[in-house]
Amino acid sequence: MKWGLIGCGVIGERRAAALPEGVKLVSCYDPVAARTEKISQLTEAQIAKNEDEVFKTEGLTAVVIAAINSSLVGLIQKAVDRGLHVLVEKPAARSHSELSTLNPKKSVIKVGFNHRFHPAFYDLVNEIKNNPDDPIMFIRAQYGNGARVGFDREWRSNVEIAGGGELLDQGVHVLDLASVLLPDMKVITGYCKTHYWDMKVDDNSWAILADKSGATFTFHVSSSEWKNEFRFEVYTRKRKYQWLGLGRSYGPEKLHIYKMKPEMGPPDYEERSYPGDDLSWKNENTQFQQAVLGKAPPYGGFQDALKCLGFVEDIYEKSKALQGNTNHPLWWRQP
Repeated sequence: MKWGLIGCGVIGERRAAALPEGVKLVSCYDPVAARTEKISQLTEAQIAKNEDEVFKTEGLTAVVIAAINSSLVGLIQKAVDRGLHVLVEKPAARSHSELSTLNPKKSVIKVGFNHRFHPAFYDLVNEIKNNPDDPIMFIRAQYGNGARVGFDREWRSNVEIAGGGELLDQGVHVLDLASVLLPDMKVITGYCKTHYWDMKVDDNSWAILADKSGATFTFHVSSSEWKNEFRFEVYTRKRKYQWLGLGRSYGPEKLHIYKMKPEMGPPDYEERSYPGDDLSWKNENTQFQQAVLGKAPPYGGFQDALKCLGFVEDIYEKSKALQGNTNHPLWWRQP
């Protein structure tokens, strides 16, 4: 199976380095020549002159799109118009309304929600499924990075290019994870603020959502965390599941399971560790390959991205209602 790649930055490189067995990267493009040269050396892919040349590559089955947010929908549409399948990095668009303009036709569209493919989340989901008599009460998440010097001058700080701030960046990941466990969530309230960085989009965001079962999801995402951190916790009536770390700068990936005893007191405790390389990229690429082959539906697809972008817009709206026009961060095409 022949794939193309548009966008050869950090994420594009991770995708290219984690190709499944039976897939060959044959064409790549990025406006920065050094990036495409690096991918070409890694995979022996031909360097294209532009995006259209990637799409026209002979025998191409699918394309991975890891470009800036403002270009994603246009590139997806070009790909599906040529009958190609698409793996596009989250958030897939700048807004729900923008993604809604896309006509997916008959193509498989997989969205890059790689956090779903971390082994700790896989185990967490199975634990919940295997204990149907122990319903979720609430979920809470914390996801933040320390950014870097000049962060507020990068493309992510430009509302026209990025679409929004931290909520649209790391917030989409935790919203997607929670929606796997609580599929009927609605936004109750949100609060988005620019606390530190000199930019017009949010650098910190909080929200509360609730499922029709009554279970709640609360989260805080931040680009002024200073020490990168990932924490995703699920509380049921009998257990606490605590997923910590994503590898690399976020620390070792672990899942802590605490099970309450009938008499209460200190719970029984189990720790699962997942050392080694981050396999989420390889796992997700493989799932996309299986979806293209018709062996499974895409796990984290077009409709999942629409749902998450709907959450994002609702949270921004709730936050703006609390703060008013003057103090609220910008997001793309806000009313």
